[in-house]
Amino acid sequence: MRIEKQGFIFDVEETKIEKKVCTFTGLFKHSNGRIFAGFRIGTKKDSTDGNGVVAEFINETEWKILFSDFETVFEGRKGDIKAVELFERKNQGISAILSWFDCSKGSKLYNSSSDTILPGKLILVDSPDMGKTWQNYRVIDTQSLPGPALTGPIIRISAGYLAFFETYGPEKNGGPSYHAARVLFSKDGSDFTEIKTVARDPDDLLYFWDQRNSFDPGSQIIISMFWTYDRKKEKDSDIHIAYGDIRKLNWSFPSSTGIRGQIAAPIPVSGTELLCFYVHRHYPGSMRLIKSEDRGKTWRFSEELIVYQNPERKEKGVSGESSYAEYWEDMNTWSFGHPAGILLDNNRVLLAYYAGKEASLLSARYSIVSVH
Repeated sequence: MRIEKQGFIFDVEETKIEKKVCTFTGLFKHSNGRIFAGFRIGTKKDSTDGNGVVAEFINETEWKILFSDFETVFEGRKGDIKAVELFERKNQGISAILSWFDCSKGSKLYNSSSDTILPGKLILVDSPDMGKTWQNYRVIDTQSLPGPALTGPIIRISAGYLAFFETYGPEKNGGPSYHAARVLFSKDGSDFTEIKTVARDPDDLLYFWDQRNSFDPGSQIIISMFWTYDRKKEKDSDIHIAYGDIRKLNWSFPSSTGIRGQIAAPIPVSGTELLCFYVHRHYPGSMRLIKSEDRGKTWRFSEELIVYQNPERKEKGVSGESSYAEYWEDMNTWSFGHPAGILLDNNRVLLAYYAGKEASLLSARYSIVSVH
């Protein structure tokens, strides 16, 4: 594998705006060939002023910002947009789902005293002009599940659309919090009604955080990868992988990949070949691309590609030195992450992520990689 191009989707060091922290990068490719990125921008990683940005890939050296001002007030309450994921409707128009959190309930996403996150909503919104303007905001019914948060791209299959999210909080008032990876199903991309569980540890000791999913057309399955956290040991486990049946909408129980990392984006290439673009948080911190030739059963560790690294920083908390509550605070200091990837053609992938010198100066970045 070889890096062909690298650059910025949005370079915060070249702008005079107050918001200089980009996170939650995502990618979307329309059937007409146009490619878009979505990401959050705010004054901090965990702030109350975040909003979504939509950018278009113009050519291999240029991106254009199309939109950066989604509505942030719902039901009379001001909120923070953490993520925006675009998808194509059956009429070839585009829509997006926003991950919104209620800032009237607090300024930080995680509350260690209650072991909960802010109340959240998934907001569906449409664009009549391919991302330049947005309208028709409506809240998706997540059936009162606690702490819903969007996790990665919306996937279109023959039967409809899959929007992946996670939940965190108590099942009943006063009870302990739990985590689950979930999916919403819609036949038409407008009415998301059916909710299924993608992954949850029956003992609630392993948390399958920040799932990233892709549809493998060769096998007709969903490949799901998880940043896996061991709550009892209070540290990360290896990245886990699971496989989803698109007809039954059920998943195998996640198993370890042996990859030491956090958020991991699966990218099916051809045949049984699968790429994983993931966060290697341990020193030297880096964004890495690794290949499997058997859909994730084994990985070619000796051939993995370092797409980005910051050897001048050592990220906090990744070696298990932090408690669970401290780990949430550590996340706000991390200087790179949120991998996304799509195929450009049979031999190249487009990757997106955020990175910067420090947590107060984070740009949205991209790389083009030749994979053969």
